[in-house]
Amino acid sequence: MSDRIRGLIYVAMCCILVGSSYPIAKEAMDSIPTWTFTCITFLVAIVCLFPLSIGYEKTRWSSVSKKDWLFVSIISLLGAVLYTVFLLYGIPSTSAVSASVISSTTPAVVLVLSVLIFKEKFRLNVGISVALAVISVVVMTLSGASGPGNSTLGGVVFLCLSTLSNSLNILFANKLTTSLKPLSLATGVCITGAIFSLPMCLIELKSYNLSLVTAHQLGIIVYYGVFVWALPYIFFFRGINKISASSAGMCVALIPVASLVASVVIYGDKVRMSDAVATLVIIFSVVFSEINIKGIFKKTAAKVQL
Repeated sequence: MSDRIRGLIYVAMCCILVGSSYPIAKEAMDSIPTWTFTCITFLVAIVCLFPLSIGYEKTRWSSVSKKDWLFVSIISLLGAVLYTVFLLYGIPSTSAVSASVISSTTPAVVLVLSVLIFKEKFRLNVGISVALAVISVVVMTLSGASGPGNSTLGGVVFLCLSTLSNSLNILFANKLTTSLKPLSLATGVCITGAIFSLPMCLIELKSYNLSLVTAHQLGIIVYYGVFVWALPYIFFFRGINKISASSAGMCVALIPVASLVASVVIYGDKVRMSDAVATLVIIFSVVFSEINIKGIFKKTAAKVQL
């Protein structure tokens, strides 16, 4: 298996784990204040990751360079803290239509920014893949919308900021370099994420009593820390440097697919035909984004000439 395919699988696994958490964690996320939930789940991830980073990767945290801490701080702020908080603030005050359209544009935003800012070469197959993914995600979400709903300007702005934060996170993680290994990078992101979210968490705790958290919600918090922060970030950092930023952005389209599958498996939701078709198109578009069309044509032409 090539490094590019392996990288694509790792980043796809990251997005699948994140997407599958949405229906599971919704109850706890609705009842626990946003910053409090974010900070506590980061702490759970740190408890899991920190000993492993020392035991398996032999990381000496006291000697980590300022450059490496800057890297993890940027990724943490963009991809973990701001993306999550903007998303949680935006969804309640945004209609399903608006939320679908805005959130589904992440692959396109990554593609545009990678070409304009980082001068990444535009590939036709990636452009086609992005278009297929965006259309499929919109169709998947809109077909299940119960009504038009109402969107506030604030909600739309928050979702736009969430999409931009996630896109920049993917781009910087793909382009910037660090000496830390994947497991240690995941640990560093969770450490800085907890630090960034702690001030707002402390403010929320003045009016929220943690004793109100039920055993079920506590289980969800532990689940979120492990399967939304710890494991996904390990997969993300193992794969992000093996593929293009555009292909990594494509994998974000798998999040609603994973959310749909989790809803079906755990809560018995029904799968509509539009969902099934859109899911297949999204999976195809992710794989298609890493296919070297020019290379295939050249090989075919060479065989024909022979």
